[in-house]
Amino acid sequence: MKRIAVIILVILVLSFIVSAEKVVLWTWYEGALGAILRDLINNDFTPTTGIEVEVLTVPIQDIVTKLIMAHIGGDAPDVVELYSSQVVELGVRGALLNLREYPDIQSVIDQVYPQYLIGLSYRSALFGLPGENNWLLTYYREDLFNEFGLEAPVTWGDVRTLSTKLLARDLGMYYSFVGDAITVNTNRLLPFLFQRGTDLYTPDGSGSNLDSPEAIAAWIDYCNLYTEGKMLLEDPIETTFVSGDTPLFFGQSYRYSQIERIAPHLIGKWSIRELPGTVKSTGEIDNTNSTTSLCWAIPASTKQKDAAFELLKWLTSSDFTGKFMLLANQSSEKWRLFFATKDTLDNALFPEGHLEIVQRGLVNSRVPRAVIGGYVADRYVDFAFNKVVVQGADPEEAIREAASESTKEIQKKLKEFARFIEKL
Repeated sequence: MKRIAVIILVILVLSFIVSAEKVVLWTWYEGALGAILRDLINNDFTPTTGIEVEVLTVPIQDIVTKLIMAHIGGDAPDVVELYSSQVVELGVRGALLNLREYPDIQSVIDQVYPQYLIGLSYRSALFGLPGENNWLLTYYREDLFNEFGLEAPVTWGDVRTLSTKLLARDLGMYYSFVGDAITVNTNRLLPFLFQRGTDLYTPDGSGSNLDSPEAIAAWIDYCNLYTEGKMLLEDPIETTFVSGDTPLFFGQSYRYSQIERIAPHLIGKWSIRELPGTVKSTGEIDNTNSTTSLCWAIPASTKQKDAAFELLKWLTSSDFTGKFMLLANQSSEKWRLFFATKDTLDNALFPEGHLEIVQRGLVNSRVPRAVIGGYVADRYVDFAFNKVVVQGADPEEAIREAASESTKEIQKKLKEFARFIEKL
């Protein structure tokens, strides 16, 4: 009898293994982060759902090209990690599933900060869910500021005043943004736009919004950092912040753990604040900043739609993001990861006072509206910046020209994508 029971148990186990669903996940996480992701999937997700996951690491710069080729060849993954800026055009072209097709998508959406969805949506369609985020913070050498009797800036006006005081000591400040070179100026401009209640593009997505009064004022404020405030155009901030030559910079949140790793001897000597803000007519200060994010999406060619969605739900849950965050920070590489999932940061380990600043930065961060062909605006913003800061052109004239050229490009793309948009 006992022998028969054992045989039945073996048959049941084998039956489960044969029938178990399996999905393929493409991610950019490698090294310690890749190992943590795999362990969490194997120890938490698969035992709970019975869904096996094959995790493949693909360099983030190659993912879109490889995904398009795999989609055409019918060999795409079931879940893929992408930059948020890449999602809408892939989705509109039919390469990614519209997540609104899933009946319980709202319960998943409710887990993440809603402001991040605007960059992953087009019309009523939603093509991805936000994952890891990097928003902008102010980093400064508190020891040097105390020594010089300086205060960290609260507004952009403070930044220009502070620049004069630093220059008098042969010190500089820097606005760092790591990403595609052609997008740097656009991403650095975004907080100025958001703080004035506007965006890169018109609400209907038909063109550039850079020629609106609010956007022009934001653009002039941004350019003034360089033309009047003498902000450094280039700086090896990884070394100059440590040496004290550039005791203040604005940079993405991932810089926090980078400083901890490269300069452990500076622990307690540097601090953070929210990104400087713009003073509103009411006297209030708007500290809205911008963020770049990675996101999770489901390729349209998947044959495991339900299993892929189960994985997507888990990857955006506070259970996963909270554990991933803590394990990454406790790893040998001591990463600090930040996610768009609500409540993830509640148990994060930060020096006293820093957690509240980081949480405010996350809540106050935004992404630009996604429009078809929107990436072309980045190119024209970069052209305009060089004309103003390098060549001395009139800032309003330069940004109006950039807006006009961007709108023309977006209109071309809307015609090119018309047959896809009609299906949404």
